[in-house]
Amino acid sequence: MSWKMKGVWYEACASEGHCSMYFARDMEAPCKSFQLFQIKEGQIDNVDVGGILVITVADLFSPKFIDLMFQGGEGGIYISEAASAEQRRVLEPFFTNNVPGMILVRKTLGVRFVDINLSQEDNTYHITMPYGEMKLSLTVGGDGKNPQRLENSIFSAMLRDIKICNTHFWKYIDFGKNWEFVNRSGIIADFDLQGG
Repeated sequence: MSWKMKGVWYEACASEGHCSMYFARDMEAPCKSFQLFQIKEGQIDNVDVGGILVITVADLFSPKFIDLMFQGGEGGIYISEAASAEQRRVLEPFFTNNVPGMILVRKTLGVRFVDINLSQEDNTYHITMPYGEMKLSLTVGGDGKNPQRLENSIFSAMLRDIKICNTHFWKYIDFGKNWEFVNRSGIIADFDLQGG
């Protein structure tokens, strides 16, 4: 598939402090992740996919950083039910076949088309869908107004303007998983990617 897309990525994991993977460190146990792709502009095989929301939830297979991009994890993929039939035709295989470096779900447990909502109040973002929910706020830096950022991250090739967040909570129940976390790591970043 030929594709290109720009948008915003919202992500939370199970780490209480900032995720070790952003610092190329191993973890004590495999992590879990809840991610929203807000596609602002994009095309997949010449089909316009701008304006679509997609959530992926990953249960990583390994706690080792070296395994992150090669092994990933298993989980569900949730595509906004607002997607047209033509958009669904390209979005499902695009996310299921795991474009390298973009998603952590290497073993897809299932794809569901659901109602996904993203709302913002000041610097707080609330994401809901029938099988999960996440609420996160940008973490203000030393100047008291601008968000803290990760500079020169190892993920800078895929993500830009990586802003640190406090995830007030995130929860998920589907495909045999039942998780609920409070005060965890989170980020919001821009992506501008293409391939094919």
